[in-house]
Amino acid sequence: MASNVNIFDKYGIKEVANVYFEALDDDLAAGVYKGDIVLFLDTLKVSTIETTAENIAAQGGWGNPKLVQWDYGKELNITLEDALISLESLRFMLGGAIKKPTANSPVVVRHTEEVVCGANGVVPKPKDHLTGVALTPTATLNHPIRLINLTTGARTQLVYTAGGSAVTIDGEHALKFKNPAVYGASAQPVETVEGDHIRIFWEEVLVNNNGSETGIEVTISPDTFPGTYRVVGDTFMRSEATGKDEPFQFVINKAKVQSNVTITLQAEGDPSTFEMTLNVLRSTNDQGENEMMKLVRYNIAGEQGGTAEDDYGSVSGS
Repeated sequence: MASNVNIFDKYGIKEVANVYFEALDDDLAAGVYKGDIVLFLDTLKVSTIETTAENIAAQGGWGNPKLVQWDYGKELNITLEDALISLESLRFMLGGAIKKPTANSPVVVRHTEEVVCGANGVVPKPKDHLTGVALTPTATLNHPIRLINLTTGARTQLVYTAGGSAVTIDGEHALKFKNPAVYGASAQPVETVEGDHIRIFWEEVLVNNNGSETGIEVTISPDTFPGTYRVVGDTFMRSEATGKDEPFQFVINKAKVQSNVTITLQAEGDPSTFEMTLNVLRSTNDQGENEMMKLVRYNIAGEQGGTAEDDYGSVSGS
């Protein structure tokens, strides 16, 4: 029999939840075992719980009013809007796979920078646009350096041949371009001159460097989708009677992460946020009863009534 609840206890909810996801089964390819915590979100801006259902009614009599109504098709959806993103949460939302570079399976990083030719048409080393560090573009097998002379419109490629000498932009030489209109064996090379603007495109092949992390890659495939997890969200309710916060959480035993994800890159306005939608599935509890979500309010041992310093307590009677 259910315990009595004080119907006059009232609470306000304002704070977002901290949410974590628990694996429901082994995923050995990802190094995950049943019960592992696979994601923890503590930078949420909004956590929304929305319940919807369909209904149908029997109607009749004068004015054809509704006489009896049936509800069905209850849906429960959770929306989590995060202020920050991690590669793991990105992989999680997109249903992708994370790969670290190895000798047999490198990660390829594609760079592009613009330089201005110096005296005698020398093409300088480009500098990273984020750090300002000078870079040395290097052509490797099947990864040429591509260049466009923005001043003349000419373009060319610097290609590495197996067994040949290194091909780099070393900041010490002018380069010869071929006009794209006659890009063939008969094309006449056009040498760079002082003041030419050159856009350089090259690919850096990353491998594991003695255990240090040189890069990471999230691969999104057409046949991989987000999974189903147990989800727990922790937040607070503020008691009207005491003005103190009491711990409150929601627990979902089976939540399917939806595949609809939007990532906005924009120059103006607020920083981008990252939204994850969960669709709650039916589960069965230990008593064999169907459930979708549990809402739990509880007391913290030793914190009955709370303190002024932590504003964190509980009231009895319900």
